[in-house]
Amino acid sequence: MDLTILWLVPVAYLIHIFEETPRFVPWALKYLGAPENFTQFVIGNVIFMVYVIVATSLAIFIPNQWTLIIGLSAAGWIFSNFLIHAYFTLRTGVYSPGVVTAGSIYVPVSLFIYYNLWISGFANTLVIVLSLIIGFAIMYVPTVIQEKRKGKI
Repeated sequence: MDLTILWLVPVAYLIHIFEETPRFVPWALKYLGAPENFTQFVIGNVIFMVYVIVATSLAIFIPNQWTLIIGLSAAGWIFSNFLIHAYFTLRTGVYSPGVVTAGSIYVPVSLFIYYNLWISGFANTLVIVLSLIIGFAIMYVPTVIQEKRKGKI
């Protein structure tokens, strides 16, 4: 198994950004509270893309158990992003910009990566669990903070 399959994560994320870009800020202001403007949207996506590329690069170019956990956390992060989009779409009954690519690309990509690294022996239970905890935390902690700050929860 080649760890370069992790490059699917930044590619999937880039595609996802294209779906979100034209409609996410107005939707987020109504249902999430942030980002408040397009500049914040861009900055947030740049920060997350840096995380995804650095995490993926560490796992591929400096392979060890800890860098694999960090690299796989990016796959966990995109899966958790799907859950947020699905949750808000179901909760509000309104299309959450990004839900289409999150469901059609993020879910298969993340499951493909986890499955292949599991069956190849690269990832064991500890690696998978820790990577999911980190990926979900990177997604949910800022989301919950923003929702609380804006009085959305």
